[in-house]
Amino acid sequence: MKYQILSILILSIFLAGCWSDDDKDNEVITDSLRPGQGIVEYTGYEPLKNKPVKIHFYIPSETAMKDMPVLMVFPGTGRNANDYLAAWINIAKQKQIMVFALEFPSDTYSSSQYIEGGMFSGGTLLAEASWTFSVIEPLFDYIKSETGNRQQQYDMFGHSAGAQFVHRFMTFKPNNRVHRGVAANAGWYTVPDFTVDYPYGLKNSPATEAGVRTFFGKELILHLGTADTNPNDASLNHTAGADAQGLYRYARGLYYWNEVSKIKASKGYALNWEKQETPNVAHEFIKMTTAAAGFLY
Repeated sequence: MKYQILSILILSIFLAGCWSDDDKDNEVITDSLRPGQGIVEYTGYEPLKNKPVKIHFYIPSETAMKDMPVLMVFPGTGRNANDYLAAWINIAKQKQIMVFALEFPSDTYSSSQYIEGGMFSGGTLLAEASWTFSVIEPLFDYIKSETGNRQQQYDMFGHSAGAQFVHRFMTFKPNNRVHRGVAANAGWYTVPDFTVDYPYGLKNSPATEAGVRTFFGKELILHLGTADTNPNDASLNHTAGADAQGLYRYARGLYYWNEVSKIKASKGYALNWEKQETPNVAHEFIKMTTAAAGFLY
C-alpha cells in the first residue's frame, strides 16, 4: 500500500509540473484577448448582440500577436469548445498560431441555427444580417482589433456539427476572408446542386450560381476519417435526404466529393478544393485535429 501511495504522489508531482499556468486559466472569463488562455463573450455583432458567442482562446506568448495565423475552431453537437481548444493548444504552441474555439450556446442557438447557420425560421428565409453565419466576419475584425493582428485571412476547422457549419458558411457566405476551411467528418452535407431541395441541395435557398463559382475557388479541405462508418451512431441524421448521401459519415463525405466533382465537370468551374483521408480514424475529433494540423500548418 505504501508503494501505491508513493507512486500516486510522484505521479501528482509530475502532472503538476506539466500543467502550465495557461492550462489552469482555461475557464477564466476575461474582457479582452491576450496571450494565454481564456474565454471572452463576444457581443460586438449588433444584429445578434443578445446572443453572445463564447470565444475560447489560446494565444501563444512567444510570437507577437500581429504576426500569427488565426484559426477559428467549430465544435461538434456538444458545443464543447473548451475540449476542442484543448486539442489545439500544444499545436498552437509548436506552430505559433492563435486559436479561437467558438461556442454557440445551445440555449440561444438551436441545432439548425448552428449547423445550418440560422438562415431560415419555420421555412421562412431571414434577412442575411440575422444569420448565425453573419457573425463570423465581424468576429474576425474583432480579433484583429483586439490583438493588432495583420493577417488578411483566417483558417477554419470544424468537426462533425462544426464541419457542417464550415462547409455551409463557405457555401452561403462565399465572399469571405477564409484562407483554408477544413470540414472534418460532417454528418451530412448541403450539396451545391440547384436541382436538389435545401437543406440537402441549393434549390429554394439563397445561394446563387455566381456564389457557387466563388465557393469552388476557395480552399475547402474535405477531411474524412476512413473508419467513421457507424450507421447506428445516435447523433446521425437518418432522414431520406441524408440517407441518399450514404448511411454513415465516411460514405456521405465521399458522396459530397463525387457530386462536387461532377458539378465542376458539367459547369466548367475551377475547383480549388482537396480531399484528405485519415486512415483508421472514426468519429474522433482529437485524432482528426492532429491530422488536420499536419496539412494546415
